[in-house]
Order: sequence, then structure tokens, then C-alpha cells
Amino acid sequence: MNQGNVNELTEAEEKELQSISNLIFVETIACGFYELKKIEITLPHDIPRGRIYTREKIGELLLSNDRFSILIETNDGKYLYQSSTVEIPEVTPHP
Repeated sequence: MNQGNVNELTEAEEKELQSISNLIFVETIACGFYELKKIEITLPHDIPRGRIYTREKIGELLLSNDRFSILIETNDGKYLYQSSTVEIPEVTPHP
């Protein structure tokens, strides 16, 4: 996962993040609601295709076993990027 302030990215870095993302969400003026700006994949059947998504629904996509490259931009100039290649570590019990 990569996160930070959009204004700290170079123009080339911002374009690269946008080009490698199969989903891009941008927060609307109503905090907690995100507009879908780019989609290049098929969403899981339990995630309806829409134009506006809640923070909770995007959280489901981030935590899904289906892997997506997701870029999220917030109202306060921050971004979060999760690659489709991210591996969720397995919990190993202590002896």
C-alpha cells in the first residue's frame, strides 16, 4: 500500500499511479462518498456497479480476496494506492 499527499507527487508519479490503477475513486464534496472515475475490471457480484460508493463499500474492495489496483483520492489532498499484487500476510500462531 502506498499513501501520502497528492501535492508531494511529481506529475509523472501521479500519472503513473493513475495508469496502473484499474479502479480510481475520488471523494465528493460529501465526505465519505466517492465517485468512480475509472473502472477497467469486473467488480465482484456482491459489489453493485454504480457511480457513487461509500467508504465502507470501498473498504470491502480493498479487503476483498479479488485483487484490484485501487487509487483513492480524498478531499483533503491525500491519496491511497493498493496494488493488485499485495499479499495479505497469514497469521502464524506462537508456540
